[in-house]
Amino acid sequence: MKNKLLILSIFFSCNTTEFLVSSSYQDWVGGRPETGSGTNYHFEFIAPENDSLFKIQSIKAHNRYLDFNLNPLKFNKGDSLKVFAYKNKKVWNSDTVCKITYKIRKKKYILVPNDLKKLDRLLYP
Repeated sequence: MKNKLLILSIFFSCNTTEFLVSSSYQDWVGGRPETGSGTNYHFEFIAPENDSLFKIQSIKAHNRYLDFNLNPLKFNKGDSLKVFAYKNKKVWNSDTVCKITYKIRKKKYILVPNDLKKLDRLLYP
C-alpha cells in the first residue's frame, strides 16, 4: 500500500507547466500610416522532451489564434526553446488571456501562463 501511495504522490507532483520560463507580449506601431501596427508574443521554454515527442499545437492570446515559429526546430530534452508569435485573423473567444496547447508523447496538455508580461510599446521610425 505504501508503494502505491508513493507512486501516486510522485505522479501527481510532476508538473508539466514548469518548463515555461517566460512569456511576454509587445505592441508595436510603424512610423508611417501604411506600415500598420500589431502585437508580438515571445515565449521561452525548456524542452520537456526531444523534438519528436514534444509538439506545440496551438497558441491563443487576447481573443486571437496566434501564428508561431519555434526555434530551434530540432532539439533535445533540456534545450532552450524560443517561440515567436503574432495574431492571425481567426478569433478565439475566451476569458482566459493566453492558452498554449501541446502534446508530449501523444498526450495532449493545456498550459495557461500565470504571467503574460506586457512590455513597453515599440515605436518604429
